[in-house]
Amino acid sequence: MPSPGASPREDWSTLQAEAEEQGCVIGARLHDVAVPLSTTYIPNQCAGRAVCTPPWQRPGWGEVERLIGDGFADGVIVLDRHNISSDDNEYHTVIKELGERYQAFVHLVIPEEPTAPT
Repeated sequence: MPSPGASPREDWSTLQAEAEEQGCVIGARLHDVAVPLSTTYIPNQCAGRAVCTPPWQRPGWGEVERLIGDGFADGVIVLDRHNISSDDNEYHTVIKELGERYQAFVHLVIPEEPTAPT
C-alpha cells in the first residue's frame, strides 16, 4: 500500500524492493488512503488533523482482509503505520485483528517511531 501523499507509481518500486528483501512476493497491489470525509469521527492524530476514514471503512483495507482471510495473502507491506491509520487505537486494532484472527503479518518499510519511556 503506497503512501497517501504520493501517486501509487512513486511508491511501488520501494514496496517491491522491500518485498524482495523480505523474501515476499507481491500478490496484489492496492492503493488505499485515509481520505478526508465529513463525519463527527475525529482520530487522535490523523495526518493534517483532518477527519479521516477509519481503515475498516476503506475498500483497500477490506480487500486486504479478504485476501488474507481467503488464504490468498499472508500479510501486507505498507510504507509506514499512517498507511493503516494515524489514530493509535485504529492502528493497533488493525494490527491485532490481522495478527490474532488470521496470523498475518504487517510489515512497515519505515518502522514505527519508538515510544519515549514514561
